[in-house]
Amino acid sequence: MKNISYILSLLWRLWFLIVFIIIFFCFIPLLFFFTAIYQNNRIVCHLTRYWSKLTLWFSFIFPKLEWEEKLNKKEVYIFCPNHISTLDIPFILAILPTPLQFMGKSEIAKLPLFGYFYKNNSVIVDRNNRKDAYSAFLKAAEKLNRGLSMCIFPEGGIPKTNIFLKKFKNGPFKLALEKNIKVVPITLPDNKKMFPQEYFKGHPGIVRAKIHKAIDPKTLKEKTIKNLNTSVYNIIFEQLKKYESR
Repeated sequence: MKNISYILSLLWRLWFLIVFIIIFFCFIPLLFFFTAIYQNNRIVCHLTRYWSKLTLWFSFIFPKLEWEEKLNKKEVYIFCPNHISTLDIPFILAILPTPLQFMGKSEIAKLPLFGYFYKNNSVIVDRNNRKDAYSAFLKAAEKLNRGLSMCIFPEGGIPKTNIFLKKFKNGPFKLALEKNIKVVPITLPDNKKMFPQEYFKGHPGIVRAKIHKAIDPKTLKEKTIKNLNTSVYNIIFEQLKKYESR
């Protein structure tokens, strides 16, 4: 029975990859035009959103969202989700109705073809290089100034499976305070089981997410990086515990 489960999971993961690649190739002409010829990051953001939506839908992944408040589409935000799976990025792109880019690791930019669009439509960072990390946050600030929201995983990467919620890095919160940008915590409870690191595990189905109320740095009594970091961490931590008890 276990072997059958492994085979079914592997087949579904393979199907997900095929769907992802086919839709990507369908979008390449438009992605290339608005990346290399008539550069428009906002249009690319919308294209990647629909690419992600179609990928999830054809892979039988159905988001179930809980909103504490609706986003103002005219505002710019820094989104801070917990990071538990490679599914997180397309999932976030699919569920948020605002143009956004990610701060992501430099290794992905080395992938053939896909890496070209990734490198030119996100903020690349080598987290082992402090100088490069600082430069990446300056680039993220430029994106915010141009009206694009940023999604930054404060854990700095996908933690080991036995870690409930990794300690948050200060980068996104420093950026939020310096730019007076609202921070939106997002709790993702299911992607670890739905799309784990192990290739022989995973399954389609309903995926929950909670988009919390935006935290405005201007309203904080204690306007410090540590306070904002702790506030966002506690919000996600407590919500993950609630999901576990359901």
